[in-house]
Amino acid sequence: MIATAAWLQRRTIARSFVDRELARLGVPARYEIEQLSPWQQRLTNVSIGDPRNPDLTADWIELRTSLSPWRAEVLVVKTGTVRMRGRIVDGALSLGTIDRLMPAPSGKPFALPRLIVDVRDAQLRLDSDAGQVELGLSGKGMLSDGFAGVLRARSARLQASGCVLEGLASQIRVRIRSGAPAMEGPAQAAQLACGDTRVAQPRIDLRASLDASLARWNGQAGVGAATVEAAPGRLYGLSGSIDFAGDGRRTQGNLSLRSGEIAATEAKATAATISGRYTLGDEVAFQGKAAVEGGALPPASLGRIAGYANSGAGTPVAPLARQLAHALREAGRSFDGSTDIDLAMRNGRTDLHLTNLDLAALSGARLRFGQGAGVALGLPGGGISLEGQLSLGGGGLPDAMLRLSRRAGSPELRGTGFVRPYAAGGARLELARLDFSMRGTAGSVRTVATLSGPVSGGRVEGLSMPLQARWYARAVEVNPGCTPVSFARIALSSLVVNGDRLELCPVGPAMLRWNAGALSGGIRTSKPALEGRIGDSPLHFSADMAQLELAASQFALTNAAIRLGTDTPTRLDIGALTGSYRSNLGGNFEGLGGRIGAVPLLLSEGKGAWSFEHGDLSLKGGFTLADTETPARFEPLASRDATLSLHDGKITARAGLVAPKQQLPVGTVDVSHDLESGTGQALLDIPGIAFHTDGLQPSDLTRLTYGVIADVDGLVAGSGRFAWNSAGVTSTGRFTATDIDLAAAFGPVQGLTTRLDFTDLLGLRTAPGQTASVRVVNPGVPVRDGLVRYELLDATRVRVEAGRWPFAGGELVLDPTVLDFGEKGERRLTFHVKGVDAALFLKEMAFDNLDATGVFDGTLPMIFDANGGRIEGGELHARAGGHIAYVGEVTRNDVGLWGNMAFQALKSLNYRNLAIRMNGPLAGEMITDISFSGISQGKGTRSNFLIRRLAKLPFVFNVRISAPFRQLLDSAQSWYDPSRLIERNLPALIEEQNRAEEAAKQTVQPRESAPVP
Repeated sequence: MIATAAWLQRRTIARSFVDRELARLGVPARYEIEQLSPWQQRLTNVSIGDPRNPDLTADWIELRTSLSPWRAEVLVVKTGTVRMRGRIVDGALSLGTIDRLMPAPSGKPFALPRLIVDVRDAQLRLDSDAGQVELGLSGKGMLSDGFAGVLRARSARLQASGCVLEGLASQIRVRIRSGAPAMEGPAQAAQLACGDTRVAQPRIDLRASLDASLARWNGQAGVGAATVEAAPGRLYGLSGSIDFAGDGRRTQGNLSLRSGEIAATEAKATAATISGRYTLGDEVAFQGKAAVEGGALPPASLGRIAGYANSGAGTPVAPLARQLAHALREAGRSFDGSTDIDLAMRNGRTDLHLTNLDLAALSGARLRFGQGAGVALGLPGGGISLEGQLSLGGGGLPDAMLRLSRRAGSPELRGTGFVRPYAAGGARLELARLDFSMRGTAGSVRTVATLSGPVSGGRVEGLSMPLQARWYARAVEVNPGCTPVSFARIALSSLVVNGDRLELCPVGPAMLRWNAGALSGGIRTSKPALEGRIGDSPLHFSADMAQLELAASQFALTNAAIRLGTDTPTRLDIGALTGSYRSNLGGNFEGLGGRIGAVPLLLSEGKGAWSFEHGDLSLKGGFTLADTETPARFEPLASRDATLSLHDGKITARAGLVAPKQQLPVGTVDVSHDLESGTGQALLDIPGIAFHTDGLQPSDLTRLTYGVIADVDGLVAGSGRFAWNSAGVTSTGRFTATDIDLAAAFGPVQGLTTRLDFTDLLGLRTAPGQTASVRVVNPGVPVRDGLVRYELLDATRVRVEAGRWPFAGGELVLDPTVLDFGEKGERRLTFHVKGVDAALFLKEMAFDNLDATGVFDGTLPMIFDANGGRIEGGELHARAGGHIAYVGEVTRNDVGLWGNMAFQALKSLNYRNLAIRMNGPLAGEMITDISFSGISQGKGTRSNFLIRRLAKLPFVFNVRISAPFRQLLDSAQSWYDPSRLIERNLPALIEEQNRAEEAAKQTVQPRESAPVP
């Protein structure tokens, strides 16, 4: 009983003491004392803090102590199930009211107490602005030496500094030796997201140790993740290790990380590694090495690179561009790369240096950058700087080297280098010494490029040009100013241009500009003049302006002039020529004109399209063809369907020709010309030109017929051949005129049919002996079925060799003569009348009241000039005597008594001599003198004393008639009308007639006749 009472008294005393101390500290607490002795105390149902939400609860806590005269010491602490709450406030841990139970800082270095603990299950729920973490601890042993336990951590979501950690779970084994803790175990999470970067299933296998003061630590951790995804791309299977050592001021160590497959926007790789040494503290730094294995560009990028193979199509750089694009594409399919990294972050500034950059492709291509500071990136706003030696080569890439340097304190990076000659497919590019400068993201380079290579159907040799390239941001410009360019030789098929030098200027801000994948710029030159040859023929070319635009892949020439040959050069002038070289070389032209050698044909007003493919030039369009002679031998002809091709130095052309005024087809012409030899031919085919009086006329085709023929109706057809060489031009041809009707200066012509064999078609000269048949020609007297032999001497002169027409039982014969239609002088034709029968003549003339016999011969000289045609000294003579009789009826009422008597006596006359003389214009007053003598009465006349007395007289009749020639024969009846003859020649026989009747009858003689003796 005494013992029990004593124990109860101690318990009461102890409880009173604890309660007073808790009250003094302001710590609300509840507990039960299950066991109390100087060496062991056991509390149960412990609760500290607000009873509704305590900061600590424990089912039991047991303490073992030791007592001595000078102190009491806790030796062992054991707990059952403990639950605590805590919070991170301003970076410090707060356990609520339990903070009041913590001893004040002693100022001594931290050290774990010599205390044996045995914790079965202790948990701390820790709240912070980042989220909530549940920490758990179980273990036992002396805290200062020998404790072993497990530290657990869990959190559904933690968020800090823009990062979110989800599904955190860890279980770390803790051991303490000699006051120094050591930890080992895994920590993992479902996901870590920082900005655009997401790490799936990150994990750490930690092995770390701290010193006894917890101020220093070291260790290592194995790290890994299923995937790491960021804006540039995604990597899979990250693994590696990090070791560390440090204190509160600095931690440093080595890391080695390796990833599996990398899939980025602009590249991919089968693996990547990074290793090196890092420092964390006031300065964050890393020095190490990064590498990629099995790197490759994505298919889209490889496709874009392959597309560059055609960027120089049609130019000398085409083989180089194809090889370079192929080499880059093959290098981009598989490559390894590595670089040394030096990263420093301090006071908000980041400096990144990449050195010893090395890319090696499976194709053999290699890029190295080293021997210097390398690539330097300063953020923010520091830009990029380069320092070192950059080398490139292998795998089809050009061999190049560029050494970069920067003066101390200068932001400008400068460099020099070279590119060894780069050759592919017959093309070769040389770059002389390169001068390079760069400031921030802008820079420039200068060099002289010399290029040789093939072009469409030819080759360029030694094209040399200074180059000045500058870049800024994503844009590159080449040659912003005018630059001289020279070349040794340019050959296009059979065309060869001799070496020369030109001044080229940019179109726009630069000759070439590359901005965000778009190509622009161009070149232009003024007054270019080049010499060369086509085959063996000298060539001269000039133009007012030539221009090339890269964005549109187009070029243009204005007022271009081409001269080919020496003595009589082939000439080609082009007002404007435009073209494109994007796919095939071709375009349009207008204002085309020219002449082939000495061929007297002039081409003008040409307009159409052209193309140049596989060394062949083709043109399609229209033109006007004219004569070069003055005056022109033919009117200009038009063509709307002309074609021309140039292949292997040979021109072939074909065109349909049209008369422009009437828009009627004339024929076709086929031309072939050898530029090397200067020989060629043109074949003219005229299947048939139909002339109509109300349609197409010869004067529409040639002025040479103007004033010579008109109102032509009929068909003309034929063909011609023009040939030329160094000796000159020849031309032949054969033409036919079929059943032509026309009006000529000497009268209308009907049914003209002829064939002309030209020995000189251009000069309009024929061989002698050309024949023409004429159905009817009427120079005043219609003659039929004539045949004329002639020769064309030139465009204006005709030699008439002979002409013959049947005429009134005889014939009409034309003397040889030369007719010159090019002069304004006289043209003479002399016709001979042979054996004309008077009866047939009168019958053809339809003189029904006359009957005559006799044969006539004579000469009719005709002269034609600007005033028309006329007869001078024309004479017709009867070969022998003949008979003329009037067979019509004449009554007394017609001529009166005496006149009727005279008519009956003289209506039929026999003559021995008859002559007709004619002078005067064919279209004017023709003077005709008719004289006949040896007259006697013919059969059917009446006779009396007076008549018989008159018959014994020697009568000579002279009659002069003045009348238009074409009315002259109509007046012939009045010549032989006896009533009129009596009235003119026998006034004495009718003196007894009434004076009034006689006066009236004195005017019976026609006005056209002159007085007779």
